[in-house]
Amino acid sequence: MSIPELEPVKKQMDSGSLVFAIYLAGGDDFIANGALELMEADLKKTSTVITTERLDAEPAKTEAWARLGEIAINVPMFDDGTLVLITGCGKGEKLPSELKRMISSWPPHVRLVLTGNRKSETSPMAKAIKEVGVAVAVADLKDRAAQTLVERLAAENKITLAPGVSFLILDLVGPDRGSIEAAVTALADYLGPGGKATAENLQGLVLRSRKSNPWDLDEAISNRNLKLAIKIATRDVEDAKDPKSQAIRIMYGVNRHARNLLIACDLVKQRVDDKTAMKSLNLSWPFMWERLRKATSRYTHHELVTFLNQAVDTDLRFKRGNVAPAVLVTDLLTRLIGPGR
Repeated sequence: MSIPELEPVKKQMDSGSLVFAIYLAGGDDFIANGALELMEADLKKTSTVITTERLDAEPAKTEAWARLGEIAINVPMFDDGTLVLITGCGKGEKLPSELKRMISSWPPHVRLVLTGNRKSETSPMAKAIKEVGVAVAVADLKDRAAQTLVERLAAENKITLAPGVSFLILDLVGPDRGSIEAAVTALADYLGPGGKATAENLQGLVLRSRKSNPWDLDEAISNRNLKLAIKIATRDVEDAKDPKSQAIRIMYGVNRHARNLLIACDLVKQRVDDKTAMKSLNLSWPFMWERLRKATSRYTHHELVTFLNQAVDTDLRFKRGNVAPAVLVTDLLTRLIGPGR
């Protein structure tokens, strides 16, 4: 299956341009593996034997960069090549010395794929990679695009989907492309060519693997979408090993976001510039302030103050009460966002 974000990279390689490294800002394992496949095809032009190493840069005491440095300086005697995938590069704020040395004089036997957070395509690491390769911003699949992908994969696997099944698949597995492909493939294997997938077929074949992004609940609150906010929060509680502790974490997050919205209301009223507003809220990226600024038009100062004045009582209810955690987070969100939203 082709990956739209990687198509320009493929064309660049096909034209003869050297791409030694790819920095992926966002995406999942499916995207990372797609980038590795591109690199492998390119490396095969000069290498007969190719080794792949997968490293993780996220742990505090990671040895990923040291290992990358070793791979770079150990030039093979024959025409061997090495593919390296390093995940967990975070915001890409730091450029490790090993990577910096490689960029200054790239070893031709190495191809590298790095994965970082969404919105990190302008980070120092991504900018440095552009000297020897490309930085790719990988967007989450939007609802319609994700549904189109489900339908296209179904057609490719020679099955049809009953009305609403594509939506149910996405509700179960989310916008992760690899999970979507696995779900449709499982249905195709079960039904066979010409089969028609119904909601009943999903039971036992497609398990719920969709995980909320850390920012999903904040966005639902900012948009005053009560139905979506409750869905995200209750699922997080249901999936947690300790539902009560998870509900308490959600409460703290909701209260924090409400306080940020209140501060943002005051900043908008004062007509401060964007830079000052971001500093006041300790925000790293302009889009974060833009979302908060837009959200202030959906809430009044009085609503937010009233909600936050109940924070102490809410804390006691969550920690000492015997009410089901899912009920507690539902009540919390309803009091903030408002019923009927």
